[in-house]
Amino acid sequence: MNDLIEKFKSILCTCVFIIISSFSCALPEDKDKNEACAEDNIASLYQLIYGNYLPFEPPIDDEGNVTLSEEQLFVMKSKHFFNQIKSKEPVKISLATYASLSGEVPDALNDFETKIKILLPDCQMISLYRGSPIERLNAEFSVIQEITKIALDAKLDNFVSFAANKLQPNNLTFKEILKILENDYAFDPEVIGNLMPKPMADRYFPGRNIPVANLAEAAILTFISRGGIVTNYPDEVFFITPRSFSGVSENFSAIMISDKGQVETFAALNTDLIVQLFTRYGIKTEVLSLKEVFTDEKGSCNLDPAGRWFQLIGGRKIRNCPFFSLSLEMLKKRSYVNIIDYIEQSTNFNKLDLIIKEFVLKNSVDG
Repeated sequence: MNDLIEKFKSILCTCVFIIISSFSCALPEDKDKNEACAEDNIASLYQLIYGNYLPFEPPIDDEGNVTLSEEQLFVMKSKHFFNQIKSKEPVKISLATYASLSGEVPDALNDFETKIKILLPDCQMISLYRGSPIERLNAEFSVIQEITKIALDAKLDNFVSFAANKLQPNNLTFKEILKILENDYAFDPEVIGNLMPKPMADRYFPGRNIPVANLAEAAILTFISRGGIVTNYPDEVFFITPRSFSGVSENFSAIMISDKGQVETFAALNTDLIVQLFTRYGIKTEVLSLKEVFTDEKGSCNLDPAGRWFQLIGGRKIRNCPFFSLSLEMLKKRSYVNIIDYIEQSTNFNKLDLIIKEFVLKNSVDG
């Protein structure tokens, strides 16, 4: 018994040591990150811009006209102030602070931008030249949107252009792409419209007028057209949709099944656009448009000649259909082999059936 207690104490001490060591290693890393993200006290900025400086006087001719071009004048003025502030320490301010100050007094910081460093929302630091960011960087797509939103609100056109043209979005996994499709309301139409390349906007959303119901699809279009890379994507996906939405009682628009057995149900999905995007990205995409749903236990639905869904319950014809609930049950039980669409769309159904067989056995296809 004593040996068992001593062994337990030894294991416990080892675990505590590992936890403390891990925590100790994490602290400096967190501290470094916090320091990198911390902007300087606003007083430091005020000391920089309200210092006692000699005013700049542009060269003029006998008639009082400035004798230099706009670019030459800017360079001369920059040198004038740089020589007076070159011994001062750089000041770090957040993009939000810069936007607030520049929004109130445009160009107020231009004379001091050699000593001002802008912290982006992800803590990356940038420098400015004539109010425009110099660097080309990689950033999360969500950060690019945040920068654009701040710039639009403050009317900082240079930063809107920077976000759209000089920030390369980091990779997104296929799982993250599907997460985007779940919520149109997570995106700002003005932000996405400004980030979307003009040729894409002209083709899919003329005038950059993006309906709220298509914001998620527009975000993915923007991500891909801006050079974003999707990783861990399947080789093939299938979308199941009703032939008509008349009489469908659920607020969904499509079921997606990947060749790895992943099943997702989407609301307000622009299936045509997503099929185009997936196909052009190299994901083979098929659409199964159904006019019949059949299950052994939960009922069935059909389209009437007028193109409206109905069910037969107790011999009565009910003019609505829980299409997506029944379709998920149909997939789970493989009862789609009994519908007319299975024969009419046999090529795609046969491929889908192989996937369903494999993953049904693992109880993966359950919606």
